[in-house]
Amino acid sequence: MFGLGSTIEDIAKQILLLHDDGILVFDHNMRVIFANHAAETIFGYTQRQIAGLPLNAFIPDRFHMQHGVFVDEFAREESRVKYMGERTRKIIGQRSDGSEFYAAITIMRPPVSGKPAYVAIVRDQKVTTDNDRELLRIAATDPLTGVLNKDEFSAIAEKEALRSKRYSRPFSVAVIHLDALEKLNEEHGYNVGDRALQWVTKICSNTLRNVDIFARWSGPSFAVLFPETPVNGAEVIARRLVKMIADDSFKHQEQEIKTTISIGVVGYDDRKTLLDEAMRNAAAALSDVIKAGGNDVKIFDHSGGA
Repeated sequence: MFGLGSTIEDIAKQILLLHDDGILVFDHNMRVIFANHAAETIFGYTQRQIAGLPLNAFIPDRFHMQHGVFVDEFAREESRVKYMGERTRKIIGQRSDGSEFYAAITIMRPPVSGKPAYVAIVRDQKVTTDNDRELLRIAATDPLTGVLNKDEFSAIAEKEALRSKRYSRPFSVAVIHLDALEKLNEEHGYNVGDRALQWVTKICSNTLRNVDIFARWSGPSFAVLFPETPVNGAEVIARRLVKMIADDSFKHQEQEIKTTISIGVVGYDDRKTLLDEAMRNAAAALSDVIKAGGNDVKIFDHSGGA
């Protein structure tokens, strides 16, 4: 343009390098092929360390699934630019040391050497106080167990439901119930009840796959989303969890405490328009298990009930 091709290119390079906002360029495999100085500073990596890192390195683990859905949707949108700061829920980035921060992010989708690529322009929203860090944690996690809370699970699950319906992909959901929590509280105290919830959380978290989304639903209940998984696959995992809990125990004041769980599972039916219905169906199957004595798994029957 105006005979200034090389000059404009040099200016563009300087803008990229010296811009106050972090700029990351990812190739079609979602690995870093360029990062400016600001991005290195924001995320706490050296130039050598940041090169080749996957996108998920910059995002807390609990948001990997949700962010993957966002990227998948953006790849199919007509628009090549999207500002991610207008959401009511804050975007959260992760530094190299594991610390987190609020981020305002603009993403772009320009082709690089004929292949799809992504550019992320990142602005650190300066989370500096202990109160801010606590708000970050509270926003997405259950304070007792440390796993996702109901609101965060619902947001991720809604995205997965839309993706499943759009691309005709299977997924399943399950509701897990800690049997006899009230009895544990009455006989041993609420501290033991809380300990039981944390113990179940640990076993489930260690047993579920990395792609599964696990959350505290309410009271004695948890929820699991199984992406790309038909109901028979989810049932296998659910039965494994039931057996592991029943065969194990946790210690309280030198006493071995045993308990069990019950699980209701449903395969997402793309004829349904609301995820809420799938969750209600899983809860209905769970109710049947509890009425039958617990410590078992029930699959919801779409043909006529649980």
